Amino acid sequence: MQTFRAYLRDAAGVITWAAWVEAGTAADAQAQASALRPGQNPSVDLWSATERKLAPSARLDPV
Repeated sequence: MQTFRAYLRDAAGVITWAAWVEAGTAADAQAQASALRPGQNPSVDLWSATERKLAPSARLDPV
């Protein structure tokens, strides 16, 4: 199993909902997240103990 972070953003890009999801694949994580928020399309990112794995187009802003 892998740990994923599922979240929803509003029109301004602010995260309005988030949840941890344990799943074997990203597709399974997406299905679980979608079941938690019916009618919405949460984003799902893979997380590891040492780094956050992002899609190539994503970036992290400094905190």
